Amino acid sequence: MSAPAVHAEPPVAALHSPALLAGIAAQLAGLAEESEQFGLVLCSDAAVAGRHLVELQQIDKLAQSLREMATVLAAPEPETAVASIRLGELRLALEETGAL
Repeated sequence: MSAPAVHAEPPVAALHSPALLAGIAAQLAGLAEESEQFGLVLCSDAAVAGRHLVELQQIDKLAQSLREMATVLAAPEPETAVASIRLGELRLALEETGAL
């Protein structure tokens, strides 16, 4: 006769250290700044801006999203930071993760 199956508990996810989260937040904020500057350079050329308005708006949204996520990662109260996100689509996506 075989032994009953043993069901192991799933591993508990390790919490990330505050220093790691702060480092990731700083990197995201830096990427936000770089992408925003890139978009500004492109916008300064009227011909480029005229031909690529949609793409420039996407660059701006990317920069805003990176900045908002950096803020959440660095926040002492992530729920409050998520609730303060101005980009509705990003805020809803983070709220819907069920992790808050």
